[in-house]
Amino acid sequence: MFKKIMIISASLVAAILLLVIAAGIIIMLKVDKDFISSQISKALNRQVYIEKIDASVFSIVSGIEIKNFTVSNFKTPQQLAAGQGKPVAAGDVFASMESLRFKIRFLPLLKKQFDLKEFVLYSPVINLSRDKQGVLNIDDFLRPPDKKSPQEQDKSSARQLSVDDLPITIQVGQMGMKNGTINYYDGKLGQTFQMYKLTTLAYDINIDPKDLENKNEIKLKFGMGLKTVGPMKTGSVQNFDITMDAAGKLIPFDLKTRLLEPEAILHLAVPDGEITGLQIFNSIAAIPILGDYLGQYISFLKGKQQWSNSRENGVDLLYKAGNAKLSNGKLVLKEAKFLFDGAMNTTSKALDMNLNMIMQKEINDKVKEALAKKIDAAIKSPEVKKYTDANQLAEAAMQPMLNKDNMIDLKFKVGGTTSKTNVSLVHPQLNSLGNIVAKSAGGILTGAGVKAGKELLGEERGKVLDSVHDIFKKKE
Repeated sequence: MFKKIMIISASLVAAILLLVIAAGIIIMLKVDKDFISSQISKALNRQVYIEKIDASVFSIVSGIEIKNFTVSNFKTPQQLAAGQGKPVAAGDVFASMESLRFKIRFLPLLKKQFDLKEFVLYSPVINLSRDKQGVLNIDDFLRPPDKKSPQEQDKSSARQLSVDDLPITIQVGQMGMKNGTINYYDGKLGQTFQMYKLTTLAYDINIDPKDLENKNEIKLKFGMGLKTVGPMKTGSVQNFDITMDAAGKLIPFDLKTRLLEPEAILHLAVPDGEITGLQIFNSIAAIPILGDYLGQYISFLKGKQQWSNSRENGVDLLYKAGNAKLSNGKLVLKEAKFLFDGAMNTTSKALDMNLNMIMQKEINDKVKEALAKKIDAAIKSPEVKKYTDANQLAEAAMQPMLNKDNMIDLKFKVGGTTSKTNVSLVHPQLNSLGNIVAKSAGGILTGAGVKAGKELLGEERGKVLDSVHDIFKKKE
């Protein structure tokens, strides 16, 4: 019996080994750089050049690596024929990468399971552009095939992918890119943007149409730098250079409809950054009453904002169907801390945000001193100045702005769109300095009149005037 088991086991191992070797031989024969580049070239309508492909008999197990892969911009059939087998000219590169590694597990295929261990692009560089007419240099990718009729195109584009369209269970170890660069030139804006050190990976992908409730998840992590190349000519910011790290998950299919409706749940960290001319900050700095109260101590919002090595700066993001919900947002700068939450529609660009600015306690005395000078300058009457303490008035004027920790705490509502932001102060409700001076002067003059009356009437009879003074104060 044991001998039979050994024979059967050995036979199974031998059969599997033969399958692996056979598949490896097919790969070795078919995975030729000229053959692969020509097939990709036909599919993309672009000149493709591959320097080297590492493939062997055991590539089905060890994987395939493509090295120094380059793709040109769009080419006509005649241009493709002329450039076949030749390196892509340096000034005509649409995309390139140092290597691509592809590794698939063979045995799960026998069970109708697609188990991809790795599909990763290393150091890719992609050059995207949009001309003045708004045409992208990948527009040919986005157009439906000419062979389809308009009715077929409308029908195919209208239908959403369902998880039931997947013939097999999908498992993927990791796929994405590492250390990539994406350059984007917008001809309409005359502006260049760059993503650098871009690493974006989807990993532990597990999708099973038969067990969607438990197997419907893609884990995500990415990191990158994002910057403007040259100052912005339009938009909600002048220029920026920030780094971001994110981790979370993507739920690709809706459990109720079973349709492809991705929901992303991420924590986005922004450890380093530099931003100039952020429209929201400019709008806060332009609120007149804040200029009266805070003066130069709010003008920092108009300048360059910089931070580095911050573990606090970031936001939690929930995204689905064009709606992004933000929570637990924090940005800590040298002068102030910003807390925010709310929502943004990625289609309409509409904003509905709450923003809280808490300023450093160290500026309180300076703000009070500057405020006292403004109040003193606003009091024109010498008689009123005799009975006025500008410092006390400034201290009283600041009280509504201070929180329990004695820090200036301002709350704003942010609306409008990302290109035209509306910001309003919702807390505290501040009186103009003119009203503060007028009310204080009225009270001082009434008090001065009571004092003078007491001197004329005597202390006992003068007590009646105290009551009159109190009545005036209540009416105020």
